[in-house]
Amino acid sequence: MLWWRRNRREGRPLAAPQRRILIPENIYRRMINHCYEERPLEACGLLVGAAGQVMAGYATDNQARSPVLYRVDDYQLLAAAEEAERRGREITAIYHSHVSSDPVPSQTDIRQATWPEAYYIIISLKGRRPRARAWRIVDGQVSEHRIVIARHYDGEWYDLRRAVQSAGG
Repeated sequence: MLWWRRNRREGRPLAAPQRRILIPENIYRRMINHCYEERPLEACGLLVGAAGQVMAGYATDNQARSPVLYRVDDYQLLAAAEEAERRGREITAIYHSHVSSDPVPSQTDIRQATWPEAYYIIISLKGRRPRARAWRIVDGQVSEHRIVIARHYDGEWYDLRRAVQSAGG
C-alpha cells in the first residue's frame, strides 16, 4: 500500500497537482502583445480559470511602473478576483514580462510569490521572439510547468489598465 510514495519526488511542491497550464491561443497572443505594449516597463496581468485551464485574461497596470519589478494594481487585482469568484473561477496564473532577461524567476520574483496555488508565467522579450515559461513558487521552492496553447477554444480578454481606458474615453 505504499505505491503512492514511489512516484513522489523529494522536494516537490505540494501545490503542484497539475503539471501544465492550458491557455487559449487568443489569450496567449494578447498577453504577449500586452507585454510589448508596456515595454520598456515590465507588464503584468492575471489569468483566470479552473484546474489549470485558463478561461479569461486580464491586462493590468504595473503599480511599480518599473523595468525590473512588477506589482499588479491592487484595485484591478480585486476587480478580477471578484469577477472570477462570481463566475465560479479562480486566479490561475499571474503573468509578467522580463524586458531584457530570460523567462526565469528572479530572486525578487521568488520573494514576492505569495500565491502558491497560482502559476507564475514569465514572458521574456529578450531576443527576436518572445518566450514564455510557467512556474510554481511555493515557500521559495521553484518548479517549472508546461504551457499548452489551446487552439480549440477561445477565452475572454479584459484590459483593466487605466492608461488604456483614459486614452480611449
